[in-house]
Amino acid sequence: MTESTKAKAAAKDQARTARKAQEVAKQAEAASPAQQDGVRNGTSLTDHREIEIKLGVLGRPDSLPEVFASLGKVSGERSDLLENTYFDTPDDDLFKAGIGLRIRHGKDFSEQTLKLRGKNQGGLHSRGEFNIPISRSAKLPRLAKFPSEVFPDGFDIDVEQHLLQPLCRISFTRESFDFEIMDSLFEVAYDHGSIDLDTGAPYPINELEVELKQTSRSEDSVMLIYNALVTTFAEKDLPLVMEPFSKMHRAQVLLRGKRNSVAFSDTQTSSDLVSYISNLLSTFDNLYGLFLLKHDPLVFSYQNSTLRTLIRALKVLRKDAPPAFYKDEREPVSYDQELRVIIRTLKEYERRCFDYEKKIAKTSLDFDEYELSVLVDKVRRIENDCQIYVIPLKLRVLLSMIVSRR
Repeated sequence: MTESTKAKAAAKDQARTARKAQEVAKQAEAASPAQQDGVRNGTSLTDHREIEIKLGVLGRPDSLPEVFASLGKVSGERSDLLENTYFDTPDDDLFKAGIGLRIRHGKDFSEQTLKLRGKNQGGLHSRGEFNIPISRSAKLPRLAKFPSEVFPDGFDIDVEQHLLQPLCRISFTRESFDFEIMDSLFEVAYDHGSIDLDTGAPYPINELEVELKQTSRSEDSVMLIYNALVTTFAEKDLPLVMEPFSKMHRAQVLLRGKRNSVAFSDTQTSSDLVSYISNLLSTFDNLYGLFLLKHDPLVFSYQNSTLRTLIRALKVLRKDAPPAFYKDEREPVSYDQELRVIIRTLKEYERRCFDYEKKIAKTSLDFDEYELSVLVDKVRRIENDCQIYVIPLKLRVLLSMIVSRR
């Protein structure tokens, strides 16, 4: 019997012993209307979905409030130090179930958060998120406080609770403000800090998040708002780059080499050109995020190869020119010129990246970590010069309007 199996067996025994006590505790909670309302308000399956755009920052983004004020209403500027501890089991049970679990402390609050694996569409992240207020002295999150239906079938909450252990710490300063536009409220946050790992030096965090908080608009309309935002960022020449992975995902990749697996979207099963291009975009996102963390020359080569295939697919799309429409509109949308610009920009970016493939491979074989980091930083600068961060979201918006030809 392995140590992990023994631990799970012991956890099951502890869980059985603790079950009755937990049932009593739940009955006590049910007797308290205030606590009952708190759980109901904090765990609605339909209301708790995180939708945000996440971008990396080179240096510091100056005059963010002024940039957003040129588009809508800005208010409530604030700053807070957020200290986060993430949790999993020794066998990575939560990660395998697509669950992220943390405790977060801010200046005036403490909460436990559960996030579900979602989707990244051109930098627009969407996933389930559940936040529960907790005592500042709490050392472990309580899984039973989250709605049971968010966990997969066969997931034993009591057993997993007894196996929980701290995974890493992520601390950062958040400078944020509220932004209102088109009957929608967003929180704009600039985060700078680090992922603190016991396995080595801290990994820096420097990113911009724009998270939807409230809206009366459809999801398609919200995507158009985000598309307008990234266009404005490019016009203002902000020092932005892609950030394909969440903070937790980056920590997971850095912590365990076995998570360093290259994931390709299944383009072979794509039923049409639009879904084929969407899958290529997803593959590129994953490969680039992985390369930024691991500096692996093979991943960089896969990334550039995927980019070349994407460019060829976009040329076919432009040649075929299937009709595109805004939702509920009858007049077709002309997108030839925009697609031409996207293809030209991607070709320039791919050409400049290709020039670095041999350099990165040689430096990696020489085990020169410092020089390798310098080269990766140069690739980031190329990305910023080409403003590649704008393209994935623009492509997603365009693809969503095209009428597929099967």
